[in-house]
Formats: sequence, C-alpha cells, structure tokens
Amino acid sequence: MKSYIEYFATSENFGVSLNTDIFETNIINIVLLLAILFVVIKNFLTENLEARKKKIVEDIENAETRLADSNKRYIEAKKQWAQMDIIIKEINHQMETTKQNILKLKWQQAKEDLSKKFSSAMAVLRNRENKIFNDVIKEVSKKALNRVIFKLKKQLGTVEQSAIINRKIKQLGD
Repeated sequence: MKSYIEYFATSENFGVSLNTDIFETNIINIVLLLAILFVVIKNFLTENLEARKKKIVEDIENAETRLADSNKRYIEAKKQWAQMDIIIKEINHQMETTKQNILKLKWQQAKEDLSKKFSSAMAVLRNRENKIFNDVIKEVSKKALNRVIFKLKKQLGTVEQSAIINRKIKQLGD
C-alpha cells in the first residue's frame, strides 16, 4: 500500500481524473461479461421459469381436480346424510309405533290377567261362601236336630223311641 501512495505522491497527475482509455478501464470486458451472462443466464432463467410455471400450472390443475373430487364427495355425503336422516326418522317412527303396540299389548295382557285374577278371586269367594253357607246349614241342622232329639226325649218315652227307631231302620232296609 505504501507503493501506491508513493506513486500518487510522485506522480505528475496528482489527484483524480477521468481515464478515457477504453482498454484500460475494461468497459469492453465488462460489457462482454454482461452480454455473456445475459445470454447464459437468460436461457437458464427461461428454462427455470418455464419449469416453475409448468409445475405451478400442474399443481393448480391437480388442486382443481381434487377440489372437483372433494365437491363430488361432499355432494355424495350430503345425499347419504339425507338418506340416513330419512332412515333415522323411519326407524324412530317404527320404534314409536312398536312402543305403542307393546304398551297396548301389555295393557291388554294386564287387563286379561286382572280379569282372570278377579274371576278366580270371585270363584274362591263363591266357594268360601258356599262352604260357609254349608257349614252354617250343618250347624243349624245339628242344633235343630239336637233340639228335636232333646224335645223328643223329654216328651217320648223309651218304648215310643224304640218303635220310631225300628220303623226308621225298617224304612232304610227297604
């Protein structure tokens, strides 16, 4: 660096000035370099940009295809949803009808069971009533018979009693 400073200090052209020598300033080299870079980079950039454009277009087409497929599946899903909704409503209606029928059947069965139980209870009550009535008749008959026997014993003598007994035995034998 020292040599450059000494050169400028000892130089006749001390200071900054414009150099008009084209070869010295390398303008042609720079222009040629830019032209070559432009040609080379232009092809590279063009190919790269075309490839990117093509990939973007393919991606957009794929996205549109997937969107169309998604819309078709969405419409199909909506149709299936509507069908499932109809089926669910039908199942609920059938379930409600079945529930009502089961309740009616249970009501009828309960009614029949109660009717049978009531009938059997009435039959049991009639049987008990008949038994009690028969028991009362037996007791009344027994008491009446005992009274009659008691009165007969009082009023009849042993000879008359024997004659009545023999007559009755004779009637039983015939």
